[in-house]
This record gives sequence, C-alpha cells and structure tokens, in this order.
Amino acid sequence: MPGKLVCLALLALSVACRTAAPAAVQLTRTPAAVEWEAQLDAVRFSPAGPAQQQVFERVQQALEKAVQKDTEDAHLHYLLGRVYFYGERDAEAGREFDKALALAPEVAEYHYLKGYSLGVVSDSQGSIAELTLATALAPRVVKYWSALGNALALAGDAGRARKAFEHALSLDPDDGESAGALGLMLLDGGQEAEAFQWLSKVTPQAPRHPMTRYNIGQAYQKKGDHPRALAHFQAAALDLPDDWRTLAKLVQEHEALKQFPERDAARARLVKLHQEGKVDSGVFVREQFKEGDATVMVAEHFKLEGDWAVRYTFYVETPGSGGAPVAWRLSLGSYAFTNAAREPGATGRVFHFDAYAADDSHRTFAFFNGEPSYEDTRKLAVAVLRDEVKPLSGTRVERK
Repeated sequence: MPGKLVCLALLALSVACRTAAPAAVQLTRTPAAVEWEAQLDAVRFSPAGPAQQQVFERVQQALEKAVQKDTEDAHLHYLLGRVYFYGERDAEAGREFDKALALAPEVAEYHYLKGYSLGVVSDSQGSIAELTLATALAPRVVKYWSALGNALALAGDAGRARKAFEHALSLDPDDGESAGALGLMLLDGGQEAEAFQWLSKVTPQAPRHPMTRYNIGQAYQKKGDHPRALAHFQAAALDLPDDWRTLAKLVQEHEALKQFPERDAARARLVKLHQEGKVDSGVFVREQFKEGDATVMVAEHFKLEGDWAVRYTFYVETPGSGGAPVAWRLSLGSYAFTNAAREPGATGRVFHFDAYAADDSHRTFAFFNGEPSYEDTRKLAVAVLRDEVKPLSGTRVERK
C-alpha cells in the first residue's frame, strides 16, 4: 500500500501488522482462525504483488463466510478487519474492529489496531484514545506504548509522545521501533545530538516499517554517514522494490561511497521503472555532494525533451555576502537552436555545458559532439566550481 506508506512517515506499521494473539486476555480461537491469523502474519511482510494479494483475497473470502456463520466471534471480526485494513478498505476495517470491540471490549489488541486504523484516516484524537485504552489494559506490552508515542507525535504533542516512547524503551531497551521514532521526532525538533543517540540504537532490521527506515537513512545521509544511510535505504528498498525515490537514494549513496557497479545497477532499475510508467517525475536526484564551500544537488532527466533539453542540472548554493546563500546552476543541455546551427552534413547531437545565474545570464564552458558520460560531466562541473576552467562565451538568454 504505497500511498499510505508515504503518508505515514513516523507510524510503525510493522508493529500493527505483525500482531498475533491479543495480549490482555486469553481468547478461544478456532483452529481455522489460528491458521488464518498465521497466514496474515506470514504474508504481511512479503513483497507486494500478485502472490501476496492472492493470500489476502483467499483469507478474506474465508473470513467473510466464517463471520456470516458465527456473528458473535469477536476474533473473526478482528481478523476480517485486518484484511480490510491491509487492502486499504478503511471504512469496512473500522466497522469490523468496532464489532470485535463490542463483543470483547476488554481485549487490548482490538483497541490497539482500532487506534492504529483511526490514525491512518487522520482521526488523531480517536487514535490516541484507543491506544491509551490498550496501554491501560496491557501496560507491559511495548508495541502499544510505541504506537501511542507515534500517534501523539503526529498530533504534535511531543512531550507526551516522548514519555510514551521512553516508557516503551524502559520495558525493552532494544526496541528499535521506539528508538527510531523518538530519534526522528527529536531530529525534527532540532535536537540533533540527542536524536542521533537514539538513532544509533536502531538497525536496518528494526524498526521494521520501510518509511521509517527511509527517514533514518535520510537523517544519516544529511549527516554524511553514508554507510549507515545506505544500509537503511537498502532495507527500505527490500519492502519498497518499486519505490523510485528509494532507488534514487541508493544511486546517491553508492555514488558517495564510490561503489560504481552498484550505483549503475540501481540506476538501471530506476530507468526501467520509468520506462514502465512507474515514476511520476521526469527527473531524479542523482547525487548530492560538497565541493569546497559549495553544496551541490544533481538532477538527472530521464529523457531529452523539448527545445531546451537538459540531461543533468547541478543545483549549486554558495555563501553570499551577509550570510545569505547564492543559488545558481550548471547544466549539460542539448538545445534545439544549438543543434540547428550545426554545419550542413554534421552528425551527432551537440551538447553544451553552461552556468546560469538567477537572472538566466549564462556562460558556456564546453561543447560536445555526442553526449558525455556522467563522470566526465561531473569532472567539468567540479572544475568550474574550483575556477579551473574559463568560459568560452557568455550571453543573456531571454526565454519566452
């Protein structure tokens, strides 16, 4: 469910989805219910695709029939709610959770997943209320406190969220879900030093939620810790194989670590996704790096399109007078008017490397007959940043 994954950056969905038997009370479950629950637990973290969907559909059909035969079985309603929840049928999931709670209001697990589902549909207060009930019914269950912390954090109550996360960690000091969520919350609040103390306790295996892994990878990338950033992005990519932004992060981190075969393999997968129509952008960030006092972000265009076709854009920020950064850009382009000006009979597409200021005035540093590699383009960009190469010409471009 990629849409939800993007929206739920801090919620640890893995905690909600790996649930098995409710914790607060012992329930009588039929052998069939035990088997259906085991199937849900096993397949929930398998790669998204036809095989996973087939299991969900099979279990859903079986549960729907079972609920019709025994409308008073709370656990059957709970399991059916889970299947609907995984299928993003949120209203139906909520109704099934309500039926389970009406029959067994003392079961903490039902309050827990009901609370989590309310968070998904942005009912933050309802979510907090249900999760608070879960912690009251089963005060030593770590995942309930962690989920409550996430709900409070998303509601903007950082103080209470922190207490919930710390309580979860007091119950289990190795709980990566809570440590990761607490670290990200503190980082968002500007408490970087303490944030990374908590983030250092997580691993690519825990927290389990791929968007939490992605966000932790992003935190380490900004910090310049590329080995850790790569490990978390790789873990996220296992659960999000068709998420193009995660693949782009792999390209960036392999580049930073000079792992060029791995970089090229990740880029090839990203290009293939674009060719299959699974990338909702014409560009991706290929690299981020520092050169002297300049901060550089490189965007690669999948296609050369239009009269002002560009392959790479190096977005540059350098310190300016008074402390305000100066933004400008370098680009490798192949414009229509440049190619039209070739001598008769010339072959190959002409590319040119330019620097553009904020007012679109520009300097041209090189021409190429044919497209240069990224490595050659990057070397030229670095040479320009170091003022080691002089422009061939300079003009002001008026774009209509």
